[in-house]
Amino acid sequence: MNEREQQGGTAASVPRFVTLASHEGPGLARYRASLARFGVEPDVVWTGKPYPGHLAAMRMLGEHLARLPADELVVYTDAFDVVLIRDPAELAARYRAFASPIVLSTEPGFTWKLPGRLAASRAYPPAGGKSGMYRYLNSGGYVGTAGALAAMLGELDYASAVDCDQSLINKWFMENPGRAALDYDQEIFASSACQSGLERKLYRFDGTHLTNTRTGGKPFFFHFPAENRLCTKHVLDMLPFELPRLPVRPRDRRKYILNVIESRPTFWFDRPAYPLEDIVGLIAFRLLPAGALAGLGYLAWRAIG
Repeated sequence: MNEREQQGGTAASVPRFVTLASHEGPGLARYRASLARFGVEPDVVWTGKPYPGHLAAMRMLGEHLARLPADELVVYTDAFDVVLIRDPAELAARYRAFASPIVLSTEPGFTWKLPGRLAASRAYPPAGGKSGMYRYLNSGGYVGTAGALAAMLGELDYASAVDCDQSLINKWFMENPGRAALDYDQEIFASSACQSGLERKLYRFDGTHLTNTRTGGKPFFFHFPAENRLCTKHVLDMLPFELPRLPVRPRDRRKYILNVIESRPTFWFDRPAYPLEDIVGLIAFRLLPAGALAGLGYLAWRAIG
């Protein structure tokens, strides 16, 4: 018996869950385990292994969605780095509150592998919601009617040959105002993108839900892009239930220290990570070390001379 059955609930109002995967693995098993707590079985669109790339995967996902009833509510998330942390019985109502055919996840960073990244970031809609951090979309989670999602994926700029779904969905979002809303307050989707090292400041378990301390959002999903397993551990440790854990590796700890340095100004100033995080990274990891080496070289030259 899953948690909803124990509480006397039903699955009637739960959206269809869809994800992409190239193979079975620990991350996919964790994703499935998080859904199974609420009796949810996802549609897994198998891409085949090796992974064919993001553009091919988006086409496969779009074809799958096009075969569903156009008005069926569907939630897509990545599989290997996403967990469901809240009963999805209330997800449809939260989606409807946005009054938009599509609601997309957000993050502080700006992914744009097309030309003109800085110009595109300046033209992007300003951050909404209660925090200035979550200005940009994250393509690891979105919810909408199957018809609207299939149309979005079918209209991506595949001709650009840029194998980055987040870049192309960003481009589509900018070119199609009013067709999608962003989840600025993390009411549906939370993401650790550009925030590793901040999770214990930004999130608290309030006795019922994991809550974003900046926005008050109580997300249904937590997404760990480019997963740092130490960050994941800190988030999962806040929850009152167990989900499968992936062992923390030495590189996770090393990268976590760098993330803490990069992400702090975003938190302090309540600003998006782009371009702030790039500036911090340039100063902390390039200019300062180069300056230190130059100073040591000068001292050595003086000592020799």
